[in-house]
Parts: sequence; structure tokens; C-alpha cells
Amino acid sequence: MNYQQLIDVGLSEDFESFERRLVATADAMGFPMISGALMRGGLSSEGVEGRTFGNIPEGHANAAKDMGDALRDPVLDRLMSQPLPVVYDQNTYVAAGVGELWETQAPYGYKTGIAVKLHLPENKTFLLGVDRDEALPNAAGGLMQVIGGLQLLASHAMVAADRLLSRRLNERAVIPLPKLTKREMDVLSWTAQGKTAWEVSVILSMSEKTVNFHLGNTMRKLGVNSKHQAVIKCMAAGIL
Repeated sequence: MNYQQLIDVGLSEDFESFERRLVATADAMGFPMISGALMRGGLSSEGVEGRTFGNIPEGHANAAKDMGDALRDPVLDRLMSQPLPVVYDQNTYVAAGVGELWETQAPYGYKTGIAVKLHLPENKTFLLGVDRDEALPNAAGGLMQVIGGLQLLASHAMVAADRLLSRRLNERAVIPLPKLTKREMDVLSWTAQGKTAWEVSVILSMSEKTVNFHLGNTMRKLGVNSKHQAVIKCMAAGIL
């Protein structure tokens, strides 16, 4: 996975290219399967709306329609009740007393994986998970690096999913972007090219603290949680 792949995911022009780029990026991370959802409302709330995406096997999509099973799923339960990523395998389900759920999904490729959750305005939630057959690396073997990569992918994918799927959830149109100062645009432009805050400070002859100050202002104005989301939002709007 490289930074350009992440940018491409966030700038996907339609739902089909979004799914295609997501699958390719997950594969580059060592995960042949990726799936997610954009939801409005709580999982168990009346009137909850959502749209799933990814290379979800058709058989599993049909088998996973039981909301009762979803509410018993320990991965979903942890994901919805805590802000941290969830790492799972068969033991996760067995320990929760629902080993049969793992047995049901394992034939479709959902054996070992990682899932993350991000929040959006308007009571929307973005979920993203990757799966594979083989065990994940341990902490010393790079597990945190893999989790970090998925979180970074999720921050880019969330922007595209919100833009492409919100209308399907009958959400209001995207609000026009607020005006950014020239310095904020300069910093964001170099950030979009993969430069670190220190590198941007050297290029623009300002302190690293000032670079981070401009990035912070930009993120606040755009209503995003990371500089990567700010880059994607501005590129999608055509101002970068």
C-alpha cells in the first residue's frame, strides 16, 4: 500500500471504482477480503439505515441478513461500544459463547481480521474491516503497523463513502467548503504530496509548529479529524 493508493480511494468517482480500489488496497496490505458499511443510526435502533460495500461473497451476504446474529456478534459489539480497533479470530467468538457464528462465516473467508469504526456528523458511522485465513502478526511482528495502515485507509475511504453513499441514505447535499487562507492552502498542497510537517516547514520557511497550526485550523474548518481527510475533501471539491 502506498499513499497514492489511499488518495485514489478517497477520490473514487463512483461506487464501482470505490469498491475496486478498496479491494486492491486491502490486497496490497495482505488481506484478500475487505468489507464495510456506512450507517445512520445505531445498530439496534429502529429505522437504522445503511449501505454495505466491499468484495463480500454473495452467499455470505444472504447468510448474514439475520439481525439477531449481528447483535450477538462480539466483533460488532466491541466495535460499536469502544473507540479502539478490534482484532479477532476464532477464539474471540468462542470466548463470547457464540463459536457457531464464526463457524458460519469462516467458509466465506471471515476467519481472522481487524475492524475499525469512525464517526461522522448527522449520526453516521463508518465501519471497515479486513479479513484473511492466516493468523495476524503479534505485537512484536508488526500488528500495530497493520492496524495503523487500516486506520489510515479507513480515514480516506470514509470521505469517499460519505460522498458516494449519503444520497442513497437520503442525506442532505454536501455543504460547500469554507474558505481557506493562502497559507492553509500552501501547507495542505505540500501535505497532499506526501510531505511531513517538518518538510513543509523547510519548504515554506516557517516553523513546524506553525505548519501544524495551519493544519489544525484547516481540519477544524473542514470538520475532519486528520490532515489526510482534509486533503481528500479538498481534492474531491477541486480546490487542490
